[in-house]
Amino acid sequence: MPVLLTDAQVAQGRERIRRVAERQAVERGIERVSMHSIAQELGWSATALYRYYQNKEAILAATRTAALDQLSERLEAALAGAGDIWERSRAIGNAYVDFAYANPDAYRLIFALTQPDMALYPDLAAAADRSRRNLTAYAREMVETGDLDIDAEMLAHIFWAQIHGLISLEMTGRLGGDAPDFETIRHEMVSRIVQSAKRG
Repeated sequence: MPVLLTDAQVAQGRERIRRVAERQAVERGIERVSMHSIAQELGWSATALYRYYQNKEAILAATRTAALDQLSERLEAALAGAGDIWERSRAIGNAYVDFAYANPDAYRLIFALTQPDMALYPDLAAAADRSRRNLTAYAREMVETGDLDIDAEMLAHIFWAQIHGLISLEMTGRLGGDAPDFETIRHEMVSRIVQSAKRG
């Protein structure tokens, strides 16, 4: 008969499983991750994994949920920080970039092309909604206080698209050589977006 696990042991086991799944998904591709490959790396039997998660998709959904919540925590701290909206918006951008570089596997998994059906994973859906709210809240304040002539939702998505694209180029080694560096491009893009949105 299996030994009963404490809540702390379950939480610790799930975190170990998520870390392995996250790395394997990036290194091998999601399709090549399996309950067997995760268990093998952990030194467990595949059967042992089912004490923590129902299947591979549930593991990856939980891994994405944890990553999105970590990102949201950083963004919320930046938004609640000191300074005016321009200073805090820079802090939010910095928090987003810092998260991506501190957690590259988690960041890549969040945006992997293969995604689970969120209707089956309420925690993942809630984490995704939370991250979207955090990526738009500051834009609303920018529009309201900064005299910008643009829809706040649109502004937020423009900022998100440009920073995600830039991070992706940097992570895949597409920037370099004679090209301007990451921060120079980032500053120029944000500056031009804001200037083009100003009234008058």
